[in-house]
Amino acid sequence: MKLSDETINILKNFSSINQSLLFKQGNVLKTISGLKTIFAEVTIQENFPKEFAIYDLNKFLAKVSLYKGPVLDFTEDRVVIATENLKRSDYIKYCSPKLITVPPEKNLSLTNIDCSFTVSQEDLEWMRKSAGISGSPNFIFQSDATSINFIATDVKDDASDQSKIEIGTSDATFKVVMKVDNFKMIDGSYDVSVSRRGMAMFKHKNIPITYYIAIESASSEFEPEEA
Repeated sequence: MKLSDETINILKNFSSINQSLLFKQGNVLKTISGLKTIFAEVTIQENFPKEFAIYDLNKFLAKVSLYKGPVLDFTEDRVVIATENLKRSDYIKYCSPKLITVPPEKNLSLTNIDCSFTVSQEDLEWMRKSAGISGSPNFIFQSDATSINFIATDVKDDASDQSKIEIGTSDATFKVVMKVDNFKMIDGSYDVSVSRRGMAMFKHKNIPITYYIAIESASSEFEPEEA
């Protein structure tokens, strides 16, 4: 098997969420952060022939990067990385899934959506940079029933810096507070759906990858639910 550049980029992104990864047989990869505040799922081009776990995903990717067009062979207890002529090779042993944090078997879904909007790659990239400069720990998506603003600030400090971009319109009022540290998505534009029950879904517009990210429920605000 060979890995496409897109799949390698996705694996690099997954390694920022969890250093380990359980590869399931087939073409769907899932990961979850240690604190279980980020869950990601993607459909890739390749089909893995068996289930196996890699403890250090960054080491695996570093080994793959040593080769130009490496061929991967998944044996009983290891993945072999080699040139096509087999003159160079490495192998990495699998680890027990019991040693790593793995996603739940059940697929996640978002029910009772309270608000939705779109975030462009340009706006997301700008806000990440601005939050990094200011050291802002929170992102806020806030609507006054007219416009939706994307804000970077510290919700616990009235004297903190604030960055703001208007990203759309809405006839509902809401305030969705999230942690900047949980925004570990791959670059791109996203359709976003939010449930007051504690979760936001970010669906990439061009790649079949979806992230579920926890919201700060105690700081977030939504319109009263209908009786």
